[in-house]
Amino acid sequence: MELLIKDRIFFARLLPECKNLLEFNLKRNILKKVEITEADKEKYEITQNNETGTIKWNPKTDSENPLVVDFSADELALIKRGIESIDGQPLPDELWQTAEKVWDAASK
Repeated sequence: MELLIKDRIFFARLLPECKNLLEFNLKRNILKKVEITEADKEKYEITQNNETGTIKWNPKTDSENPLVVDFSADELALIKRGIESIDGQPLPDELWQTAEKVWDAASK
């Protein structure tokens, strides 16, 4: 699965609340795989304006270098359950675009 910076920022909102320790560990592993590291901040020129809460990055570098992530079958099942759990909620279009992208990749 290829993820852009925006996808990685939204990813935590796609995951469900955990029902048990196994799900908690799966969720933690998923978030570890998509986290934005210090190296990413430098590579993609990520900056955050604390006053406005906005995050900016270099879109050219991002589109040319998406993060390629492989998830296990259990991780994909948890991701899909999370997306199902937010269905019907009013959320920003950009988050729904990420959800659709992740759902489609998880369904292959």
